Amino acid sequence: MNTSFKILIVEDEVMIAQDLKETLEAVGYKSVYRANSYATAIETINQKRIDLVMLDINLNHKHTGLDLADYINKNHEIPFIYLTSYCDSETIKKVKHTKPIGFLLKPFNETLLLATIEVALFNFYSTKEEVEKRDELKIMEEEDFEFFIGKNLIFKEKKYYVKIPILDVLWFESDKNYVDIITIDKKYTLRSSLKKLMEKLPESFIKCHRQYVVNLNHVTGFNSNFIAVGDLKIPLSRQERELVYKRLNN
Repeated sequence: MNTSFKILIVEDEVMIAQDLKETLEAVGYKSVYRANSYATAIETINQKRIDLVMLDINLNHKHTGLDLADYINKNHEIPFIYLTSYCDSETIKKVKHTKPIGFLLKPFNETLLLATIEVALFNFYSTKEEVEKRDELKIMEEEDFEFFIGKNLIFKEKKYYVKIPILDVLWFESDKNYVDIITIDKKYTLRSSLKKLMEKLPESFIKCHRQYVVNLNHVTGFNSNFIAVGDLKIPLSRQERELVYKRLNN
């Protein structure tokens, strides 16, 4: 059992959430987090690099667990398991649409819970790693290779391949035929166009100016002229303002 995975429990009932957390910690999982709402869950997912989400459907809030599953599918590659007391045909239909990696009906026993988690983590990450490695190698072997974007952004810089976790990218800044990649701790330069790069980026990235594409996961504030990433300000153009506002307020 690999207990280094980070697990998030999204459950609005405090007693159930705490019991789940203690159960996972008792068998060795070192990083188990709790969230009791859609908003708190998104914040935790974006900040902690969660590996698995245990997700209740009914959160007694405007947004449900199904809404959170949709958010995860659009913005992250994170497996999730539903923990729910709902098993009617309409609920099952909606659940299937979100493509969970597992489904547990409450009440469930500890043995089944732990087995479901272990199998889900193994199946998702072993398959994902194999596919990503195969895709990376295939694309890097092409003569016109510029970059590859999956879990990592890979590109050639001089004689070396650079590999950056895509979640670490704060923003991209265009400079004619080059794109500066600004990460948490370093700046890189990629020879490509911003337009071509945007075609491959996940939905967590959005164009906010003709020269800038920002990672919404790192945005800390905004106004009509700028997007803040920590203490830094990224220009926000009038043409992109409406779409950016909409995405930031979701």
